[in-house]
Parts: sequence; structure tokens; C-alpha cells
Amino acid sequence: MVCPKCGSENVNTQVTNDSTVTTKTKGFGCIKSCLGFVFFSFPGILCGLCGMGKGKTTIKSKNKVIHICQNCGNQW
Repeated sequence: MVCPKCGSENVNTQVTNDSTVTTKTKGFGCIKSCLGFVFFSFPGILCGLCGMGKGKTTIKSKNKVIHICQNCGNQW
């Protein structure tokens, strides 16, 4: 492999891992709150809080190949 900047063949290849973590949490449930109100009156509104705060976490990772010239430091 040849560096496009300086033409040197002293090139190192590395594999890096880019990962992102996303978290989605649930909020207040209006439907649960309405059903709780119908069945239990005003204290039933608190049924909308059931399941609040539970979330889903997803992790996405991507491998990336980077070539680095040992003479000039160029990365591509």
C-alpha cells in the first residue's frame, strides 16, 4: 500500500470500532390513566404511571478500516 500524500510504503492499517448507545424511556400512559379513572375514580389516574421509566437500549456498532502513513501521519 502506498501513501497518496508522500508516496511512502511504510503504512500501518488499523480496524476501529465506532459504537453508539441510544436509550428510549417510556413516559406517562394516558390510556392507562383514563382506564384507571373509569374504574377507580381520581386515585385511578395514578395507573398512568405504571411502567413509567422502563426503557429500551440499543447499541449500534460499525467497524472502520483506517490506513496511517508512518512517515507523514496521513490518515485515509
